Amino acid sequence: MKQCLNDGWAVREAPLHYGKEMAGWILNQTDGWYKNQTVPFDVHMPLIEAGIIRDPVISDYCFSSEWIEKRSWWFKKTFDHKKDEQTFFSVKELFIESLDMHADIFLNGVYLGHHASAHFPFRMDVKEFINNGDNILLIRLTTGLEYINDLDISEVNYAVCIEANNGCPERGDMRRAFLRKPTYVFGWDWCPRIGTVAISGNVYINSHQYGAIRHVGIETVSIGKKAVVKTIVEIELLDTLQTADADLSICFSYNGNIAAKAKLNDILIGAGTNYITSEIEINNAEIWWPNGMGDQPLYDVEVVLECMGGTDKYRPFKYGIRTVELDITRMDEKSRRFAVCINGENIFCKGGNWIPADSLYARVTPEKYFALIEEAKEANFNMLRIWGGGIYETDAFFDACDQNGILVWHDFMFACAAYPDHVTDFYDLVAKEIDYQTKRLAARTCIAMLSGNNEMHSMMSGWPNTKEITLKQEKQYGLKIANVQVPEYIKKNCPWVPYWKGSPFGGDSPGSPYVGDVHHWGECMMNGDMEKRIEPREYDKVLSRFVSEYGYPGPCSKETVEKYFDNKPIERYGKVWNLHNNIFEKLTVDAGIKKHYTDRELSFEEYLLYAGLTQSLMLSYSLESLRFKDYCGGGLFWMYNDCWGEVGWTIIDYYLCRKISYYGVKRAFEPIKMIIREDNENPGKLIVLGCNDTVENAVFEMTYGYNGFCGEYIADKKEIIIPARKRIELVVFDKNDRSAENGIWFASASHDKIKPAVFYACEYRKWILPNPVMDYTQYENGTDKIIEINAKTFIHGVYVDMPLSEIIDDNYFDLLPDEKRTVVVKNGAGKHFTVKTVEIK
Repeated sequence: MKQCLNDGWAVREAPLHYGKEMAGWILNQTDGWYKNQTVPFDVHMPLIEAGIIRDPVISDYCFSSEWIEKRSWWFKKTFDHKKDEQTFFSVKELFIESLDMHADIFLNGVYLGHHASAHFPFRMDVKEFINNGDNILLIRLTTGLEYINDLDISEVNYAVCIEANNGCPERGDMRRAFLRKPTYVFGWDWCPRIGTVAISGNVYINSHQYGAIRHVGIETVSIGKKAVVKTIVEIELLDTLQTADADLSICFSYNGNIAAKAKLNDILIGAGTNYITSEIEINNAEIWWPNGMGDQPLYDVEVVLECMGGTDKYRPFKYGIRTVELDITRMDEKSRRFAVCINGENIFCKGGNWIPADSLYARVTPEKYFALIEEAKEANFNMLRIWGGGIYETDAFFDACDQNGILVWHDFMFACAAYPDHVTDFYDLVAKEIDYQTKRLAARTCIAMLSGNNEMHSMMSGWPNTKEITLKQEKQYGLKIANVQVPEYIKKNCPWVPYWKGSPFGGDSPGSPYVGDVHHWGECMMNGDMEKRIEPREYDKVLSRFVSEYGYPGPCSKETVEKYFDNKPIERYGKVWNLHNNIFEKLTVDAGIKKHYTDRELSFEEYLLYAGLTQSLMLSYSLESLRFKDYCGGGLFWMYNDCWGEVGWTIIDYYLCRKISYYGVKRAFEPIKMIIREDNENPGKLIVLGCNDTVENAVFEMTYGYNGFCGEYIADKKEIIIPARKRIELVVFDKNDRSAENGIWFASASHDKIKPAVFYACEYRKWILPNPVMDYTQYENGTDKIIEINAKTFIHGVYVDMPLSEIIDDNYFDLLPDEKRTVVVKNGAGKHFTVKTVEIK
């Protein structure tokens, strides 16, 4: 039986030095409480609601709320509890999913203990302290920073990333390495410092009698006519002195019908922890596939324990039947594959990096999670990588990924720092976190890989001023967690889940192109040479087996910029603009516009347009380049979503509005796609690659060749079959020394789901284009508006001018002469839209 305690909380502040001994005084205070709060919530939220502070993700208001870090915060909940019939061996557990961060917990004046991590729950049997009737739960919380002193910091300060050297001294705090909470809240290149204090998960009283199902793990052993799944059920017998007879049932249902059921009768369990393993056969199983490769059927799973006359039901959950492996087999004498293998098929992982969806992560709703994941699916993603400086995401996030076919690469929460794993108390605290999270994620369909950390191996081996120190003094703090501790718990709790020691990791040093994954920053976007930052063809040189990070910045829409300017005048390069401009942008956006489009003075609206188009070019071209390489197992750009509004890495902004680059990424990830690149070994030759992620062969007639802007046209035809779920070379043809300024090389298909592939050999601004000629018609189909666009000439940057509230399936694209493109505006019936083109000067 579960009693939810999420509603009806109150919170108040007090001086930081008011410790747990002040609990009685706090409870006697009648004023200063912000009431009627619902967990999860952060202390910033009631303060915003009461007008005490302004939303810190807006304008420069983050500075005016810094004082919150320097106070203690007291959360109070009064609740009525009806005691049920109890036995000597029953428990009533107070379960608090997440406490951010250092917490002291009291129930009815009894001190329950201290909790020092946001990354695993507080759980305690409170049977002897809970009243039949009124109860008071009191929690003191602080950021935790006050626990760390200069002596502590001196042990790790050689290798903790902060942004002081990048012009933002307020972003970053070396003390974060000692705190088990989301570290991004102290500031990163892409977010402000907003120190969180929160009850950031559900709170409830959970009652068990005799036995409790603690965790359920599921492995798909095999698929076929009969799928075999193995379940591992962790049962705790609450009687600490004896054995007990028990029955355990495990039921898989699909669409309301029982597909398979295992009934384990008369099993013997002993005091404390027991692991019950069983294999279940499911006939004619529905198989789960990543987005674009098939459907995502999910089975309902129910697990019930009957023991000593009592019944314990594990929370119902859904599971998709699929196998998952990491293919790291040898390719040649110096390289190995790095490919996720689902249901026996190596896939190209298409997606981006995920960060918490708000600087105040406790206010991210299930609705926002589902909206973001559905937008990722619409953009043809099949993977998101959860970066290691944020949070272990919520059940709502994983539910959305399971339903939408989005695989998850999940870092453990360690990023860009030396962590004090040589300190026993810290190491033991982390052990509880890893034990909990590996059990929690063990039955998640979407989990494709777990990774030890973000950039810690590379930081210790190659970042400035760290390699000599770490090798000389052997102070490689934090690596024991990823290298030793995490594998132990993976083996114990979810050995079927692929594990990689870090990201990047592999080869003779982290970032090797021939083994493992890389973060492709220094070669392009973080290169000191601006030309390498803004030249998309640099990505044709990538040799890596898997690119798990790289990026290029771009702005949001005018409407979004107005929101984060709090509807005040927008001043480019003013204080607010610079605050919301990514630290590493460093005039890259302006340089990209000048290289690819124009060096004339731009209006603000033109800046947003050309900057968005340039980000779209850089991301789409680079992702195509990675997908083109048959040895590359994936391309994950940095980053998909945002925690506030800024000129930054994302393709969808904080307010869930698509940036221009969203559409370029979507086209790069089309399930069936052709890509043209120059043959590096045979200059003057072009290769057309065909990609088919779908379950069926793609059969069509391909036309390929050169299309001049003023009429020159040279083309051949070929009958094509791209096998299901494969990438293959379709044709090699000559460039024939045709002019890059006067035309493009192309490949088009008779297949209506395959867009033309185009190869550009010079910057857009060097094109000698005729005036664009096109016509378009619009009509309604139910609630949608259909727009058919017919190009008479080659046209660059065709777009439907529309408010951000409208949703369109494609936008900001090029059209070949005589090409027709149909776009759909969802729920656009009854509205009229204008189709425009981008001017190049």
